[in-house]
Amino acid sequence: MQMRVDKLRETLKVLQPVIPKKTTLPVTRNILLRDGKAVATDLEATVILELPEAKGECLVPYHQVSELLKYVPGNEQLTLETKNGSLRLSWKNGQAAYDVAKPEDYPAVPEVKVKAESEVDGGVLVKGLTDVVGFCATEESRPVLTGVALYLGENTAVAAGDGFRMGYQLLPLPFPSENTVIVPASAVYILDYLWGKVPVTAQLAASLVQQVTAKRKIGLALGEGNMALRFGRATFITRLIDGNPPTFKDLIPTPRLKVQVLAPELEQAVRRLEKIANEASGIVRLKWTEKEMTLSAQSAEVGEVEATIPANAEDGPGRIAVNVHYLVEYLRGKENLVTMGITSDSSPVLFKYGTSPIVVVMPMMVQW
Repeated sequence: MQMRVDKLRETLKVLQPVIPKKTTLPVTRNILLRDGKAVATDLEATVILELPEAKGECLVPYHQVSELLKYVPGNEQLTLETKNGSLRLSWKNGQAAYDVAKPEDYPAVPEVKVKAESEVDGGVLVKGLTDVVGFCATEESRPVLTGVALYLGENTAVAAGDGFRMGYQLLPLPFPSENTVIVPASAVYILDYLWGKVPVTAQLAASLVQQVTAKRKIGLALGEGNMALRFGRATFITRLIDGNPPTFKDLIPTPRLKVQVLAPELEQAVRRLEKIANEASGIVRLKWTEKEMTLSAQSAEVGEVEATIPANAEDGPGRIAVNVHYLVEYLRGKENLVTMGITSDSSPVLFKYGTSPIVVVMPMMVQW
């Protein structure tokens, strides 16, 4: 088997997210080259790349070969040969050999028994999933909260929540049948990585402008307990989380009191309070009138800080206490008006910003 060094190096880089750091099956620390494809898996997720140069079959130890190829010129022609349990790589001025397992010991590519499939706008799907994945739970007591709920159908939506906050977003992404699946958070991060690394050619259009703005498509297929996504030269197969997610849409409150503030001003005020808030269970108090909002944090051991910013509250005054970390994370990178809405000072807080996902955060109970 022969290929350019830079071709194998690039293939290894694309497959990196599914090479397990820890595993009970050491063979998965290799990639499989076979029948014009390169395959990598961590047993939960599998990535298959088209690689026409992969004629014959062999296992390539990922970390050792990746490190080696950093120091071999990319335009060199590389020969890969296996013999007696050893993989030998050779190029013009060098060679290397590694002990490897047999290709037949590598896990089989998961079968996707297709129940529903369609081509969808890949940019919309990937952005939608990544916009809410940060709200997934990180502990395993409720597995259905450790992934992103994908509600496919005429009105597709994505949602995620950890019991303290949630994000919800409608997507302009019609799917031919109604299906609800839970995509593991780890799979969303892998998909986002692949989408950025694997070129996807848009369909030919009549003009250059149409060509540049054409949608990059993903073929999405749902199977029995798994899902396949195909784009460019990549196929990504991931297990889905078993179970039914909460009905996130029903958890979105209809606020009685709304207030608007500029996100950078609110973030700057929160940052001033952050250190003392961290000494007081993360509590930040927000009180507003029709024209201004006052934020405060207080600690019996350290002291208190207060900040006032302009606000617009046409519905009248209100107040709420929120975790400082949730505020900081939500406000990061936002530049325009943020709308906050509540029903009472003990109700969930609704945050809206442009076309970003709706975010709901549970309040903190305080004495006013």
